[in-house]
This record gives sequence, structure tokens and C-alpha cells, in this order.
Amino acid sequence: MSDRHSNIEGARMLVIGASSGIGHALARAARTRGARVALAARRVELLSGLAEELDGSAHELDVSDPRAIERVVDEVATTFGQLDAVVFTSAVVPFALIEETDVTTWLHAYAVNAVGASHALRAALPHLADDAVVLVASSHDVGRPRAGVAAYHASKAALDEILRSWRAEHPELAVIRVSVGPTDGTEILRGADRDLLADLYRAWAQEGQIPAKMSAVNDVANAMLSLIAMSRANPTVVSDIVHLAPRLSTGR
Repeated sequence: MSDRHSNIEGARMLVIGASSGIGHALARAARTRGARVALAARRVELLSGLAEELDGSAHELDVSDPRAIERVVDEVATTFGQLDAVVFTSAVVPFALIEETDVTTWLHAYAVNAVGASHALRAALPHLADDAVVLVASSHDVGRPRAGVAAYHASKAALDEILRSWRAEHPELAVIRVSVGPTDGTEILRGADRDLLADLYRAWAQEGQIPAKMSAVNDVANAMLSLIAMSRANPTVVSDIVHLAPRLSTGR
């Protein structure tokens, strides 16, 4: 018999940001653990094969577009009836020095990383089951910004404050903010300028901001799913803020 504190079998789950990284790993792990999954991301061509493999559905979604969020959430909710879990892992990480970060970049980072997550929760609200869980991935670097990613860090700080407001106004909801540390197997560096990255790595190393080891993406994904299971099994408690950081080897 499965432990109810790890069991998500039969859970109707929408994973936003499932085309790569943590979202992709989480969707796979969720299906392995018996959940029913609907996958959403901007790069729908990467979702189609995965959705077929997982016996789920693929939905093209740019989370900076509020109408698109509403359409996808309504489609998924119509298919499932209700939503037992919504997982938001979409993020944009523009690499640029702060004086070279233009207004368009700032606004897009906020639209995806902060407002997009909030609007996904807003759209899902009427469709959430009684024991539903909303899990949103944030960054462990909030409050400790690294050089070269100002728009990302600022938008994630805004996201954290938005989620605090959701918890303040809707204390009945299980909204979990997961602060994710450096994780292997993501596409966070996709499209970044390599010369700039080399300079930034030197700056991060000088400030002690590069960990000796990163978390494995599958471990992060399964830990997040277990948070959902625990929340559903213990409905009077919510893990409001959870930090997932790399566990460093002792060398023994």
C-alpha cells in the first residue's frame, strides 16, 4: 500500500513549463507516480511527444499572454473536471548587466516570472478541488542577487511578494512557494551569450556564488511532487515556503 504522504495517484495535474528542466522532469515523475497530467509550455513541439508518452495532453502556452493562460486552464479543467494540482515552473532568465537591461527585457521578465504565475493561479481558482495544491517555483537567490541577472532576480522577488498576498487573501488555499537552488539538467543558460557568461562565472566565483555541486533535476522534481502529496494528505497544514538546496557531499 502506498504511503498517503507520498501518494499522488489519480491526481489531476496541470504542469506549466513542462517542455524542459524541472517541469519536464516533474511531469514524467508525476505520471510514473500515477497522476494524470496536462502539459503546457511555449515550445509545444517539445511537448507533443512527451504528452503522448505520458498519456496526457499538450497545450501551447506563452505565460506572458493572460488570454492564453485562461484558454489553457479552461481546456484542462474541462477535460479533468477539476484540478488537484497546478505546478508553475515557467521562467525567463535574461543574462545582461543591469545597465544594459532594456525596458522590454524588464517587462517581459515580470510578465513571465511574476504576473504570469499569478494569473495562472487566478485562472485556476474556480477549478481547484477542495484539497488542491498550487506549487510555484521561485529562486533561492531572492535577496542575494548575482551579477548579470537583475531582471530575473527582481521578478522572482516580485513573485514571492505576490504569493504572500495570495496566502494573505486566500488562507484556505494550499499555495506553496518552492525556492529552488542550483539544479543540474535545466536549460537556464539556453541562448545566453557565452562571453558574457564567462565574465559572470568569474564574478560569481569571486563572490562564492557557485556551489560545489548542484541538485539533480529528478530529485528536485520528486521532492516537489512529495510536497503536493503531503499537502493533500494533511489538509489543515500548508508548507508555505520550502527551500530546496543542493546537499553537498562530505567526501566520506
